[in-house]
Amino acid sequence: MKNQEIYHKKANLQIKKAGFFILSFNFLTLNSFSILPVTAAAEEPVLSVVYGQENANQWRGITDRLQTIGAKYCVISLADVRSGADWGDRRVLFLPNIETLTPSQAIALEEWMSQGGRLIASGPVGNLSAPGVRQLLRSLLGGYWGFSLSETAQMKPTKTNISEWANQTELFGKVRGGVMIPNDMGSESAAVWNSKDNPAAVLTTERSTFMGWRWGTDTATEATLDNAWLKAALNHYLTAPPPSNRMKKVAGGSPNCSTTVAAAPRMQGVAGQGAGAGGRGQGSRGVVHPPHPPHLPHPFLLKLPLLPYLNHFL
Repeated sequence: MKNQEIYHKKANLQIKKAGFFILSFNFLTLNSFSILPVTAAAEEPVLSVVYGQENANQWRGITDRLQTIGAKYCVISLADVRSGADWGDRRVLFLPNIETLTPSQAIALEEWMSQGGRLIASGPVGNLSAPGVRQLLRSLLGGYWGFSLSETAQMKPTKTNISEWANQTELFGKVRGGVMIPNDMGSESAAVWNSKDNPAAVLTTERSTFMGWRWGTDTATEATLDNAWLKAALNHYLTAPPPSNRMKKVAGGSPNCSTTVAAAPRMQGVAGQGAGAGGRGQGSRGVVHPPHPPHLPHPFLLKLPLLPYLNHFL
């Protein structure tokens, strides 16, 4: 009888050891294939995606790609953004192909990023905005969209690329995009175009990633390349070394989260943007919100000269 008890105890111990070994092996396997938090099931969204009039026709392609990635996200209506809190409390904000921001929205974005928010953008962001807004966005994104390429070009890594997160093979391929003009300081080229002088295709800073094509559109590139870049950028910010990765929420950001775009469009009186989206959050539907207080002119914008509008920034 005692021998049987000893035998059963040894058998149970071997089973526990085997289970621990399998669990450890699975963990190592996931990490070896770089399967990071973006693909894991998360309790709360870690990404906010901005919807506006200018990407409304591209929204189906944008959301299809987001679904493929498997990242949980909230939708923010650009028409509802008037303060830093309106950009949400998620750590990463995605601004796909939005060419017009108002001064108050740009100032709110600067405020949100100063609280620890990280920005991913694509396309000619802000190019149709006022000169002061364009200048502010350049400082936040590390540069600007200079001009569109006349044809599809091969994107490749830079020879001096020190961004380990942006060197995977799947990040590079044929894309129809634009030449990115980096700032003199504070930005790096994570990828370049395989053409004369190898102009920048992707700009990165400590707080932002700026992709030089219209993300989510089949006319720009394949979905696999789109997905690879967004996934890599997201994982880069969500797995950043301390103290960045200790911040789960952006201080002062609204916790409201909507996962869909409302059917009825709203007009934004300030800039005439018909960004149809009731993206202020599921908990705010059917509730009348008090108007936001008006913003005073930002000191940065007051100091800027009235630059002429240029078709090409060369």
